[in-house]
Amino acid sequence: MGGKRNETLITRQGSERPLRGALITGYLLRLCRESVPRRCAQERLAEVMNVSPDTVAGWETGRRPLTAVRAGQFVTLRSALIRLGAAPDLVRLLGVAMEADQILDHAMNVADRHERGDSHPLGAYVQRREVIELAAWPLSGRAPAALPAPAVRRGPVAASPDVIPAMRDIVFDHLRRVTETSGTDSLLRRQALYLQSYDRRRDAAAWMSDQYRRMPRCRTGWTAEWPVVRTLAACLVRYGDPASLLDFTEYGLADEPGRIANLNYWAYWIGEIPTAERDDAFMPVRLGPWHGDRMMRHLTGRLDTVEGVADLGVHTLRTLLAARPRLLDDEPAVTAALAATAGQLIDGGRMSSSARRALAEICYAIRLHTG
Repeated sequence: MGGKRNETLITRQGSERPLRGALITGYLLRLCRESVPRRCAQERLAEVMNVSPDTVAGWETGRRPLTAVRAGQFVTLRSALIRLGAAPDLVRLLGVAMEADQILDHAMNVADRHERGDSHPLGAYVQRREVIELAAWPLSGRAPAALPAPAVRRGPVAASPDVIPAMRDIVFDHLRRVTETSGTDSLLRRQALYLQSYDRRRDAAAWMSDQYRRMPRCRTGWTAEWPVVRTLAACLVRYGDPASLLDFTEYGLADEPGRIANLNYWAYWIGEIPTAERDDAFMPVRLGPWHGDRMMRHLTGRLDTVEGVADLGVHTLRTLLAARPRLLDDEPAVTAALAATAGQLIDGGRMSSSARRALAEICYAIRLHTG
């Protein structure tokens, strides 16, 4: 692609297209429109918005990026979709998708040079799960957990925002450069690493393992490198290597600051902590006023997932219930589901010995609360 690499990209058809496209936001707009109970064609939305059908088509394909429209027009668009009867959860995600598109647009357009962390979307503040999963959607093809079940649609349609392999390569190459040049900016590094873990190219697993080997070894719980090590260990599970996360579960939660950091990490990641954080310094300080019900539901649903992730979930739940014991009374349905799952896993699940002990403690706590 030579000198035009940061300006245009050759598509499958051989035509040139700008790399800025707001592909995720446009794809979500189409899902919003198609979620209207009575069929809503592009012409109908165009009429409500007082724009041409070609404008709506451009928004949905990314040819006319929604990220470039005026703030007032974007608010009007969301209001129009709600009035038409679009799914509210999808309409809400339009704003989140703009943040995700900003990450991808930056990766596909930035020059090959060292950046300050605060000039990069992944280094400006701590991102939440729904933003990162939306950004990963075109890279992985996996629909985000926050996405409602899609409406039944006619004809062959793409299952995710359409990104050709060359665009994925540009994003992943950029994320590698960011990781390798981030220096002491641990926030930028760990958030770039998390997105990079969706890379399935031939050398991706070896590259991620090498990043983990380069991290300093400290087995005392919380350290300044704790967030990066935790992210790397979780990333390696995606490549079929749970050993690092199992190891981290043992030593990363070995002291009180490490256990507090783990709970705050989860609370922020899934949205229980409502405020935006500039960096990871909030993690080991103290537990905030968040309730914990969302975390309890989230972790209970992950106990039968892959090895390593499930073990970390078990230890996190034990710490959560020790810090918030009233959750067992406040969430009886989740408590019942947790008791059933924990019992099954103790009897036959693939768990480390320490995770089995943690499960036994959880079961004992449930019996005390339920009589």
